Amino acid sequence: MLSAPYYPRSFTILVIAAMGVLIVPLASGLINAVHVLQAVLDTQRQFTRDSLAVTRDVRQVVDSVSQLQRAAGQYHLLQDKEFGPALHARFDALQKQLADLEPRLTDPLARTTLATLRTRGLALYRTLRPGRFLDSERFHALDPAFDDLHVGAENLLHEADTAVQGELQVLEATVQATQQRLIALGLALIPLTLLLAAVFSWLINRPIKQLKASIQQLGQADLGPLPAISGPQDIVELGREMDWLRQRLQALEEQKLQFLRHVSHELKTPLASLREGVALLGDELAGSLNPRQRAIVTIMDTGSRELQQRIEDLIRYGNIQDARPPAAPVAVGEALASVFERQRLALEARRIAVETELAAPAVLADRALLETVLDNLLSNAVKFSPDGGRILVRSDVADDAVVLWFCDEGEGIPEALRSRVFEPFFQGPSQPESPVKGSGLGLSIVRESVLAAGGTIGIVDAPPWSTCFRLSLPLPP
Repeated sequence: MLSAPYYPRSFTILVIAAMGVLIVPLASGLINAVHVLQAVLDTQRQFTRDSLAVTRDVRQVVDSVSQLQRAAGQYHLLQDKEFGPALHARFDALQKQLADLEPRLTDPLARTTLATLRTRGLALYRTLRPGRFLDSERFHALDPAFDDLHVGAENLLHEADTAVQGELQVLEATVQATQQRLIALGLALIPLTLLLAAVFSWLINRPIKQLKASIQQLGQADLGPLPAISGPQDIVELGREMDWLRQRLQALEEQKLQFLRHVSHELKTPLASLREGVALLGDELAGSLNPRQRAIVTIMDTGSRELQQRIEDLIRYGNIQDARPPAAPVAVGEALASVFERQRLALEARRIAVETELAAPAVLADRALLETVLDNLLSNAVKFSPDGGRILVRSDVADDAVVLWFCDEGEGIPEALRSRVFEPFFQGPSQPESPVKGSGLGLSIVRESVLAAGGTIGIVDAPPWSTCFRLSLPLPP
């Protein structure tokens, strides 16, 4: 039971690492979303500043054209030299505004209109510049040029607004694309997070399931080698402790069986002497017996027989634990006939009918072992069946095995006790009245005999029968 290389040394570290790894994609997605939203916000702010500045400057250009026309009229119509600097200043302001506006216009049509405005404004100023006065007729002849300048400024304002609206649509498209990108990122993070969660859940649950399987194996009294446990070092250490517990239980089980064998054999000799003495007293070889003495002898004989039966059960249980007899095809009908003959008096006394349905005629087992199983199951069914009841014995072939059914009409076995009826010396709370008490080893012998034959046994529900034992034994070749 070695720790896998991909496991940390501690189960706690594994849980913390799992939480950390699960947080990484979520945190990265959140950070990326914050960066993307910040970039969109910065772009929106810059667009707002630029659009407002362009709109403001274009409107100033429209106003500057009007101010240029007013200053030119004051200079030429009034023919006052004092207005010359104002005319020159208005022209310089218009040219500066157009020059400052040029790099911020990205629309080609607006840039063309801007260049036309600069050219027309320069040409018009060459005619209007201070130094000589124009009379009223010549000045008003320039009205179409001023009108073209005004129209150009209005066109520039309209084209700038159109360009701003276009950029606004582009920005909205960018925002929608960013939104879709964030949604796609979130949808991609969901399966990634679930995948990582599934991987770490498997890493965490795997050693826990292995420990659970080991506990269940020990709980079923299976003291064979435990399944290997791979995981963090502390879980592996726990697995080693469980294997140590299994070895201790195995040693205790062997000591228990050895004790049972020794006690059984030690009791056989004095019991044989006791039975022989009781038999001699019963045969009145030591003298005649009065009725009270004969009753005492009968009690002694019954007690000695019961004690002998329990000793034989102990010996049989110990022998089954030690040996695995060879298997051979055995006719189920013949084995049942032998068992029925031994149980005939008990069946007749209780008026119990036995129904047989033998679809599978033979099984692969030891004859004595099979008769022990059938005898104990039939004896158990007779013990718990009501007077005048029925017992079903059926054999079928299923999944390359012979399935035997022993069913009776007794009170049934509660679900909570079904896992314990095969334990040695266990007797349920509802025991029928009988002059001879059982030892609690009958069903334990049945289970060990079936396991020795390579089969399985369990209790199943099969209405209308109240109790049904289902045995699965190997099928003869």
